[in-house]
Amino acid sequence: MSASHRTPRALTRPRLAVAAATVALAAVACSSGGGHSTGASNTSSSKPSTHATTTTATTASTPVPHSAPTGKAAFLGPVRQVPVDGIRIGYRQFGSGPDLVMVMGDTGTMSDWTVDLLSRLGRQYHVTIFDNRGVGYTTDDTSVPDTIPLMADDTIGLIKALGLRHPALLGWSMGGEIGLTVAALHPGAISALVSSGGDLGGSEAINTPAAVAKELNSPKTTGPQLMDLLFPADATVARAAYIEQLGLLPPEKVGDETLLRQYLAGQAYESFEGTWDKLPDSTIPMLITNGSLDRITPPGNASIITHRAKHATRVMFPDAGHAMLVQDTSRFVSLVTRFTKASGVE
Repeated sequence: MSASHRTPRALTRPRLAVAAATVALAAVACSSGGGHSTGASNTSSSKPSTHATTTTATTASTPVPHSAPTGKAAFLGPVRQVPVDGIRIGYRQFGSGPDLVMVMGDTGTMSDWTVDLLSRLGRQYHVTIFDNRGVGYTTDDTSVPDTIPLMADDTIGLIKALGLRHPALLGWSMGGEIGLTVAALHPGAISALVSSGGDLGGSEAINTPAAVAKELNSPKTTGPQLMDLLFPADATVARAAYIEQLGLLPPEKVGDETLLRQYLAGQAYESFEGTWDKLPDSTIPMLITNGSLDRITPPGNASIITHRAKHATRVMFPDAGHAMLVQDTSRFVSLVTRFTKASGVE
C-alpha cells in the first residue's frame, strides 16, 4: 500500500509521555528541582556509579542555571547546552561505562525518560540524554523543515560535539526511527543500535491504526485515556509506577509550533525511502524491540525491520504496549546490556 493511502501518522506520537507527565504532577507530590524550557520554539532509589566516564567535548558547552535536580533524580546532574549546526542542544550526562546516547520520541523531552530506567542504565553506561530540536532545552531553526533525517543529523552532530567515539544508540518510538536513520545513513558514527517501538518509514511501514490515531489527535482525549494507549489494560502496577516516576522531574515545555513541526516530520517520513533503501548496507548490530500489544506502533514493524537489516535481532515483549521499556524496565535493561556486550561495545 502506498504511503499516500495509509493511515496518517499520529500527531502526538508519543506526546503521550508529556500528557502522562501532567497526570503525574497532578497525582504525585514531589520536589526535585530541575529547569524549564530555554528552546527557541517554546522558548529507583538505587544510585548509579558516581565514577562517571570523562568525555572531552570538542565544542564548548555551557550549563543551564538551576537545572540540576535533587532527590532521587540528583544523579542526572545539570542540563548543559552545546552548539550543533545552527541550534543549541540541551543534554545531560551521567553514569560510567561505554557511551550510550538515548533519543526520545515525538516531542517527548529528557524528563519523559523515567528515573528508574536512567538509573539502571547509568550503572552500565556513560549515558547522554538530550532534547530533540525545538523541544525543552534545545533551540530550533524554523527556517528549515523538521524531518527525521535532520534529527538524525542533529544526533550525529551532538555525538561529534561531545567527542563521543562510536557510542551505542538507543531510541524510543520516533527516537527509534531517528536511530534507524542514523544506522542507515551514518553507520560509521555509532557502534550499535537499540530501536524500540519505531518503524522504517516509507511505503513498507505499518502505521498507527485509524481509530488510535484519531484518539491521539483529539483535544478531548484525557491523560488517563492516553495512558491506556501506552499500557495494556491489565498493566495497572506498571502504569502507576510510570506516573510516579515521571513526577520526579518537572516536565519541560513543548510549544505548539514544535508539535506541528514534528508532526510534519512524521508525515514526511511516510514518504521517505532513504532509511529503507540504505538499511541493508549497514553493518551496525541492531536490537529491535516492540510490545506485542503496542497500539501505537503495530508490532509487525519489528519484523519488517529485522527482515530488512542484515545484523538485526528482534525481541518482542509479550503483554506489553508502546511503553514496553518502562513496563518491564528490568528485562529491558538486562536485554540491552547483554546485546551491547555481545556486540563488542566497550
